[in-house]
Amino acid sequence: MPTSDIQRIILGIAKLLDATTLVVPGFSQLKEWAYAGFTFTWIAAFVAHYMAKDGPKAFMPLILLVLLFVSCVTRGRSSMTR
Repeated sequence: MPTSDIQRIILGIAKLLDATTLVVPGFSQLKEWAYAGFTFTWIAAFVAHYMAKDGPKAFMPLILLVLLFVSCVTRGRSSMTR
């Protein structure tokens, strides 16, 4: 199923906002949504690449997902409860 140009633009803007949220201090509840957004996006990207038989390229979103998980775990429990 091809992705339209408008979907690409929306996803690009959402990723930019998510990345900014993760880098800027504070906004702990917004960070949780950013982590969720990246998680859903990268799982969907993996499935799409895998179904398209893109070979090793299909596993790049999973590598990014592992890095995201490490980031979430190392950011600390105290910042997640505020």
